[in-house]
Amino acid sequence: MIRNKFVYFTAFVLLEGVFSLKLQAVTDLERIVVTRYSDQASGHGVVSATLDQDDIQKIPAQTPEDLVTYLGGDVQSRGSYGVKSDISFNASTFQQVLILVNGMRVKDPQTAHHDLDLFFNMEDVERVEIIPAASSSIYGPDGSGGAINFILKKPKKKKNSITLSGGNDETFEEKLNLFYSLKELHNSLSASHASSNGYSYDTDYKTDTFFHSSAFEDDNADVYFDAGYNQKEFGAYDFYTPGSNLPSKEWTNTKFFNLRSNFRKEKFTFSPRFLFRKHHDKFILDITRPSYFLNHTDTQMNEEGGELKFTVFNIDAVLGADYGEESMVSDKMGKHFRSHWDIYLSPMFEINEKTTLKVTMRQDDYSSINGEWTGSASLKHILSESMDGFVSLGRTIRVPTFTELYYSDPTTAGDPDLKPEHAYHLEAGLNKKIKDNVDVSGSFFVRQEYDTIDFTKMTPLDAKFIARNISQATTHGLNLYGQWRMTEKTAFDARYLFANKRQKSDGLIYKYGINYLKHMVNIGYNQMLPFGSNRLDFIIKKKPGRKEWVLVNDRLTWKAQKNCEVFLEVYNLFNVSYEEIVGIPQAGRQVKVGTTFKW
Repeated sequence: MIRNKFVYFTAFVLLEGVFSLKLQAVTDLERIVVTRYSDQASGHGVVSATLDQDDIQKIPAQTPEDLVTYLGGDVQSRGSYGVKSDISFNASTFQQVLILVNGMRVKDPQTAHHDLDLFFNMEDVERVEIIPAASSSIYGPDGSGGAINFILKKPKKKKNSITLSGGNDETFEEKLNLFYSLKELHNSLSASHASSNGYSYDTDYKTDTFFHSSAFEDDNADVYFDAGYNQKEFGAYDFYTPGSNLPSKEWTNTKFFNLRSNFRKEKFTFSPRFLFRKHHDKFILDITRPSYFLNHTDTQMNEEGGELKFTVFNIDAVLGADYGEESMVSDKMGKHFRSHWDIYLSPMFEINEKTTLKVTMRQDDYSSINGEWTGSASLKHILSESMDGFVSLGRTIRVPTFTELYYSDPTTAGDPDLKPEHAYHLEAGLNKKIKDNVDVSGSFFVRQEYDTIDFTKMTPLDAKFIARNISQATTHGLNLYGQWRMTEKTAFDARYLFANKRQKSDGLIYKYGINYLKHMVNIGYNQMLPFGSNRLDFIIKKKPGRKEWVLVNDRLTWKAQKNCEVFLEVYNLFNVSYEEIVGIPQAGRQVKVGTTFKW
């Protein structure tokens, strides 16, 4: 089979690179700080927002997906500690956000509800990038709202650590991080366990995550290997049946494997890669009637391919290709399989000293649908020493998930005849340094969607929500951000988001309602203290047809000794009652106290 030959070839190239490297000391590279709207920051184009290590260590967040809130994402939590969350950007559906890890796709083929069953810990994250929808086209389907790129730390020698913490609702958490080297092969291991009785009936959880990373770096080549495992067991009260008062239960586990490399020559870099992800989901709709609806689902995806980065006629370009397979075995959805391949070319032209143009052309072909062309053009211009701007145009697609195609339970049904979604994007933004200590930026976007997929009813009397292609939708909005570093020890940052979405849906009733952010305000305050630091955040959210709510989160750290830190985290300080998704109440005030030892 072609696929098997491609796998063997990719593995051979990677392993050959490992054994051909000269055993010599790895040179530590200077730390790169990513700024807003920086071209090539993620390796492929415009990045609209980032969190680096300094940010991640300060803000009140428990899991990697929590970080996305501070970048303008709408994290739609269904329970505590990331047991189940969806993400929306710029009024997209949760299915329209592409999840990347080190620039590689990790979308779940069953449903985007499982996209955030992540296989690494907070401590493994080096940086988080938000990639605008138009620029996401180089990564393939599903980025109509944009893409999130979790860039993980390279396993270089750092201090080992252990963290112990606890809070209300009998919440406990333990974390371990270890670094070790075998000659020039550097390794890291992280492990975590968290559990809670839950903030209300049927919201308890237990979760475990293990992640291992290895790296071999040389002047001419790098080889990286990552492996992760995550398992969750949690009460899922009304998670998928909002307002029905069904006490559900869910178990998931995720296995991940990734091998990638960079081989550098004078005029080009070749980067082969291989990724494997397997996910298991067990779901009981009503734990008081286990036989009423019980479903086991196993999904598997693998992708192998690579990129060639080269320069010709003073034009920097990326040429890439991939082959992948997705499969599912489910009690309620049966067995399904699809394969896909892609090829893309992305040259960047320096029009003059101040202006660059990056173009992406991509072809995706799935065994279940006809081939689709997507692409984008991004123009960046330096207006002055203190200001630059960009404008991007793009076309994206989204392929229906297996759940949208084949699912069936007492309340929901898929449609195997669904068509892919299509969207066209226009985005423009400015980045301005007003003073050495004041930065502001803003962007405007318009998105035109066709054949958007959602679960809907024609009338309230219909027995089930059925997956349908909605004719079209138009969305426009603003993203504004500012940072003021008042002193060396004090800083403010503020973000405002606005979006308005008009759908031609012929009076359809949506399963999760019209659930996008109309307005969001996030105001953060950083204060360095004599004994540590404090980060305070005010988050205001407003969704169509609903009253706004305000959340206040805080993280206070105290360096008790040179290698010992004590921290206090408070979420929803004022115990506000709110629902990210109508019919699924969220946790009230949560308090966590802990300590971290390093050696």
